[in-house]
Amino acid sequence: MRKNHAVAVVRDMIEIVAIVAAGVWAFYVFAYENRIKPAMASPDVDVKASMTRLGEHNGLIAVNLHLQLQNVSSVNAHFLGLAVNVYGQRIVASNSPLFERPASSRYNFRGFFRAEPRVPVYGYAYVTNLGDPSSTQDTKLDPGNTIANDYTFYVPKGRFDLLTLGVQFPYTKFDDAGIPAHLAVTAQGEAHVVTTLSSKIDQYYVAPVTSLDVR
Repeated sequence: MRKNHAVAVVRDMIEIVAIVAAGVWAFYVFAYENRIKPAMASPDVDVKASMTRLGEHNGLIAVNLHLQLQNVSSVNAHFLGLAVNVYGQRIVASNSPLFERPASSRYNFRGFFRAEPRVPVYGYAYVTNLGDPSSTQDTKLDPGNTIANDYTFYVPKGRFDLLTLGVQFPYTKFDDAGIPAHLAVTAQGEAHVVTTLSSKIDQYYVAPVTSLDVR
């Protein structure tokens, strides 16, 4: 009798442990993995771009700009704004090598060329209604989703040797971040999205994203 009772108790304990373990596993999978963990994650947006020379007409070179933004994270990415700037530069020869003394974390050597100051040649920018309630622009990327757009612009033939692209895109996972944003445009036409520093947002400025030889 005692032996049978002990076996029954052990069997009941094993069943209870199995039920508790199954409950813990279910909580981990459905609650933690699907809800808690994604809520704690930060958005991550990847930017890719390319510029292609299309042709020439009336002394102008037509260039196609393809821009793609992809949310590679598990949470939504809400944009406060976007600024795209294309710059033109002349590359000129140097009579002697330009040498920069190496620092502990950087080294730059340009053999027999130098780049003249860059000049804004094309750009567009906006802030969303998340950064400015008066804006009608709303840009959001769900996990895994992509925004891709193509634009055509023109530069004078023979004026520039190199075109480079810079992209700025502050974003947050919060749809009510309460962080104001506005546009700042320089006298030369370069645009930036200006926001206050906050742990709620990720500030990204990528330059150059891509470049194009237009000689």
